[in-house]
Amino acid sequence: MSRLWTSARSSHDSNADPYPLGPGSRVAVVGGGPAGCFFCYFLLEMASRIGLDLNVDVYEPKTYAQAGPAGCNMCGGVISESLVQYLGAEGIVLRSDVVQRGIDSYVLHMDVGSVRFPTPGQEKRIAAVHRGLGPRGLLTHRWASFDGYLLDLAESRGARVIHERVDSIDWVAGKPRVSTKSGQQEVYDLLAAAVGVNGAGIKLFEGLGVGYLPPKTTKTYICEFPLGEEVIEKHFGNSMHVFLLDVPRLEFAAIIPKGQHVTIVLLGDSIDKTLVTNFLDSPEVRRCFPANFVIPEEHCRCFPSINIKGSPRPYGDRLVFIGDCGENRLYKDGIGGGYRAAKAAARTAVFEGVSSDSFRRYYAPTCRAMAVDNAIGKVVFMVTGLFKKFTWARRGMMRMVAVEQYSGTAKRRMSDVLWDTFTGSASYRSVFQRTLHPLFLVLLVWNCLAALRHAGPVHREEEDSMKLGELGRIYRSGETIVRQGEVGDHMYVIQSGKVEVVRESDTGQVKLAELEEGDFFGEMALFDRDVRSATVRPLGEARVLTIDKKMFLRKIHEDPSLAFRVMEKMSRRIRELDEQVTGLFTPSA
Repeated sequence: MSRLWTSARSSHDSNADPYPLGPGSRVAVVGGGPAGCFFCYFLLEMASRIGLDLNVDVYEPKTYAQAGPAGCNMCGGVISESLVQYLGAEGIVLRSDVVQRGIDSYVLHMDVGSVRFPTPGQEKRIAAVHRGLGPRGLLTHRWASFDGYLLDLAESRGARVIHERVDSIDWVAGKPRVSTKSGQQEVYDLLAAAVGVNGAGIKLFEGLGVGYLPPKTTKTYICEFPLGEEVIEKHFGNSMHVFLLDVPRLEFAAIIPKGQHVTIVLLGDSIDKTLVTNFLDSPEVRRCFPANFVIPEEHCRCFPSINIKGSPRPYGDRLVFIGDCGENRLYKDGIGGGYRAAKAAARTAVFEGVSSDSFRRYYAPTCRAMAVDNAIGKVVFMVTGLFKKFTWARRGMMRMVAVEQYSGTAKRRMSDVLWDTFTGSASYRSVFQRTLHPLFLVLLVWNCLAALRHAGPVHREEEDSMKLGELGRIYRSGETIVRQGEVGDHMYVIQSGKVEVVRESDTGQVKLAELEEGDFFGEMALFDRDVRSATVRPLGEARVLTIDKKMFLRKIHEDPSLAFRVMEKMSRRIRELDEQVTGLFTPSA
């Protein structure tokens, strides 16, 4: 396997990095949140593909085994639709004990009414989680920590988790040295900082002499209300409730149902107690809760900072910053932004080297792309803010969404724009470009004029009840997931249960394969326009996640390594089929 590593390095001899990672190189990751854990996972995954053995240490003082502040990572805990699909394609299946509630729809609330719009495909592809074990006062631990799950995932790939707090970082012979509070000291070939912007860890890097400047931040607000599962199911269901209210300095607000709690998240310009009170006292918010609901005196709440403008130079020789301490997405999909940055940093370290120049050439473009998109995002929120100030504009937006959702014929132009803005499933650039389409503008103006004539409020929130803690769609015996001969444009990942793959002909059926959790099928539809070559049916009950072709191909264009697992699986299936064919024509002894 070391020959593969040598071959991979020799391809860059003409522009050789002065600090390549080699067999036995040591890597430290300070911070065991999502960005740090994704970095570990992809670093070890990519290194194993070329036969490169690395030693990776993750410094994370928290075990995520305690509820409340001791295990908290200060996050609203929503895994976006696009990230759920990316992780499925990467072979990372989010367990049902980690996903406290699968989200299948959004409900938009404004003072002019409310309307519900479901996820494309009527499928749960958004995950509500607790980053830690749960909020303060949690009595029963039915669900696992999302960050703890990722930390276990990194450890399963070969990372060593060190539950100690890093006390200082300095340089020894040009290499970073990590010192812990207990006095342990280790020197590394590469240090990845994934410390976030709320703890003291970010200050460890400000005096290292690499020109690092921390991101610009603003205050936000997160709280947890313990309502119980029955109340949450009755009043919130499996929908994330989003509010576009004319409240000064408030850009975005949401109520996220989870297991026994609902999480309230407010994003905007320096959120304070006055703004929080104005939001919670608004009639649009009060309508969502039971009539007799009183905000409990003691509940879990905080005013964490978030990254609104990234570090201008998130790298140096043998040093890279990922997640919030580097560059991340504005307001939305912070975990997804950490995933993108972590994978780009890992790819650079394995295939290009760990010098400042390599990170500038191969990692910085990912950060710059997020920064440019965030600038467009600020324009999107500015336009949204203008709409919130005028009643006729709010009515027009609400009417346009309602017509799209309930007419059954209209294309979902406004609905898709709002869906991608709320979920973070698409770039702000894509969202903004769609709003400039002439037909979108014409329909918006027409609906605003129509709303002036019909000023009544809109209330459409019907939904179907589904199980908690699940992503994807449930298929049962007798149903067909994929039918032979149909044209397909999706790939599928099995979240739980088993399926059988059957080839049908005039003479009967032949069972080709039996697949289980983590396996995928239907991948050929991503690469050609031919019809399905086999039928796929559940064996008993199976939960299956759909991977959109358009989303997947767009991501492959940005990150070709995502296709590796698909190609690897297809190669293995061809090899198995070749062995079966050979066996058929080989005479028995």
